Amino acid sequence: MKKYLNNIITSLICFLFVILLNFALPRMLPGNPIAYLSGFAEEEMTSVQIEYYRNALHLDDSLPEQFIHYLRSLTDGTLGYSFKKKANVSDLIGEKVIVTLQITLPAVILSTFLGLVWGMASGYRKDSSFDKTSTTGLIILNAAPSFLLALVLVILFGFHWKILPYKGLSSSSMVPGKPGFVTDRILHLLLPVMTLVLAMLPSRYLLMRSSVRAATNERYILYAKQRGLSDRKIKYHYILRNIAQPFISMVGMSVSMCIGGSLVIENIFSINGMGKLLSDAVYTLDYPLMQGILFVTTGICVLSIIFTDITCILADPRVRYMERGQEA
Repeated sequence: MKKYLNNIITSLICFLFVILLNFALPRMLPGNPIAYLSGFAEEEMTSVQIEYYRNALHLDDSLPEQFIHYLRSLTDGTLGYSFKKKANVSDLIGEKVIVTLQITLPAVILSTFLGLVWGMASGYRKDSSFDKTSTTGLIILNAAPSFLLALVLVILFGFHWKILPYKGLSSSSMVPGKPGFVTDRILHLLLPVMTLVLAMLPSRYLLMRSSVRAATNERYILYAKQRGLSDRKIKYHYILRNIAQPFISMVGMSVSMCIGGSLVIENIFSINGMGKLLSDAVYTLDYPLMQGILFVTTGICVLSIIFTDITCILADPRVRYMERGQEA
């Protein structure tokens, strides 16, 4: 239990560090902080605009007062203001994060399910031809970067076989509520989701396979086999309960990798999500928007780690029993 609490505390400290970094970095960089906080170059602004931004950004206040205004922008849900896009950062991110989640959530669920089932089957049948073939193939797949996987899928399914769309989230003729819209959306999501699944599957498979291989040599598994229990019951009622913790931890920790990979994949498939929003922010030097995206992505990662640790406590009976024994 103490280990999980330490993980949660560490995650919260990292999140607080990101908050402090977002506040301090624009004010520590050389030059006028107005350029970093507004996203406009100082030489492009008139004296009237500079005075306006100084008042809007509270730069004439003391640092503690500025920090209070900054925290207020986080707690009221605006996350700051993008002067270049003339909108609250939270509104811009909220519109695009829904698009990104349509890719990341199915990818996380599918890669987790496939990695668990496939790794269990391969590890339980260790050194079989199925195990050797699967492990070799997924080790090779693990070495391929996600953008290369995306390009291969586009070439095969989009250009060679011409069976799946490879650009955008919907056809130009489709609008929400129109018959066939959902089917069209699913077809457009297949390639980006498949790319992320292929990128995340090998690590899940390899961890599960090695954990199951080690567990099959434990005495409780040998006793279960001698009792004549079915392979399915041994795998999912005995082995899985004892090795679930590292697998759950890895899935939670890989959420940040999935989000980062999604930002790259969105640009390849011309999807107007968080990846496109981040690219626009970088190219236009929209610092408030970049800071907001960093804040949101960090928050998602921290929440996933906390949720993962709580799930590990609930899933691993040994943690609960050890805690009860210490209390007794």
